[in-house]
Amino acid sequence: MAFRIYRTKIAAGELGRAITLWFSRRGFETQSLAAGETFIVQAKKGGTLAKVAGMSYALTVRLKQREGGVEVETGAGQWLDKAAAGAVGWLAFFPLAVTAGIGFYNQGKIMEDLLTFLEYYVAEAGD
Repeated sequence: MAFRIYRTKIAAGELGRAITLWFSRRGFETQSLAAGETFIVQAKKGGTLAKVAGMSYALTVRLKQREGGVEVETGAGQWLDKAAAGAVGWLAFFPLAVTAGIGFYNQGKIMEDLLTFLEYYVAEAGD
């Protein structure tokens, strides 16, 4: 989980829509919800086979409008599923352990890439 505050004049909703588009362009299924000054983006990737193999992951980004900026909190779903699939995989079926490890790595990488995107997006806005 990561927590950042971006000093910008960009509204939380606008930043949330940019994040939604960013995830969509990478093949994620997305949904978003606006509630007052909070905007939530959820993104998931992977079908049934990926879920069984421990490679399905869901990410949540919560944006909250603050005075002078936007508070961004990112989190990942199904971390425990990957860890459990990895443990079972090592004991019972080696390919499950490999795919769970790949899923775990991909999840961390996409979060890192998202935070890099946000840094550039806010910097380009010049606020």
